Amino acid sequence: MDRSQLRQNQSARLKVGLLFACLALTFLVFWSAFANIAPLLNYAALKQNGFYIWAVLGLCVVWGYMKRKEILDAARTGTDSRWVLAGTILAGASLGLLYYSATFVEALPLTLFAIAFVVVAQFTLFFGKASKIPLMLLGVFGIAVVFPALLESAVAAPFPRATAVLCVSTLQLARVPVTLNGVTVTLNSLMGYNITVNVDTRCAGSDSLAIFLAIFALMLIDRRPGNKAVLGLFIFGVVGAYLQNFVRLLALFTAGYYYGANALWAVHDYASYILFPVWFLGFAVVYLKYARKPGNPAIGRMKSTESTPEL
Repeated sequence: MDRSQLRQNQSARLKVGLLFACLALTFLVFWSAFANIAPLLNYAALKQNGFYIWAVLGLCVVWGYMKRKEILDAARTGTDSRWVLAGTILAGASLGLLYYSATFVEALPLTLFAIAFVVVAQFTLFFGKASKIPLMLLGVFGIAVVFPALLESAVAAPFPRATAVLCVSTLQLARVPVTLNGVTVTLNSLMGYNITVNVDTRCAGSDSLAIFLAIFALMLIDRRPGNKAVLGLFIFGVVGAYLQNFVRLLALFTAGYYYGANALWAVHDYASYILFPVWFLGFAVVYLKYARKPGNPAIGRMKSTESTPEL
């Protein structure tokens, strides 16, 4: 090993040590952020908030681990003033968000994103362009955090209302005794009592759409189809994610009609963990048909001259 390589390794070790020291100091100061998370980690709270956010976070971590070689290689090349400036700005913004989530909000998705933002921002400060992939992954995680909230605030009434109307109309065509008032569905069960539920934005499929958007972004980063195929695949994926949730709604109301409230809520809680993976497996098969070869990742320079099929 020559002296320049030795100095690079020593510099990298020093930066890693400084990074961990800064993160430890940051989280010591903002310990209340972790205190806010603790009560939300029991099963009932996780069930209420949805497990989707953890699924997306896990996928981002796994994808980052798979790309560790590219990240480590870039980390050894050093950084420049532009990345230092970008890292400083990001670190300041992340601390502001962490303070906000620790002080004013008790929302698990936002707090998790704030913590991830701090880690990536400080990594950017010390390792510059090696943070390109972590920043992309942070953006993917941000999609999963922000999309359900945006959907709820922007179209809080039309989205669940339209889904409820479509669902109730389908059930009525099948002679199921069900009525709709706004977004409140009343089902006359064969068990001898009525079941009344509200179709909110999350029940209408915002979580499923958020997971799809996040995974679709990861797939685009790794294996990008041709430009004309991307739009078609995106529309196909969004429609499919919505329809699999619509099938879930039909299944839970059907279960409630025949077997009562307990069956309805059992399907409500667990059907999506079966339907979404099955549907997405089919989507992935179609996507991979139109994606470029594994040797041509989207984050690198495309050199393949092969034509890409269009959707």
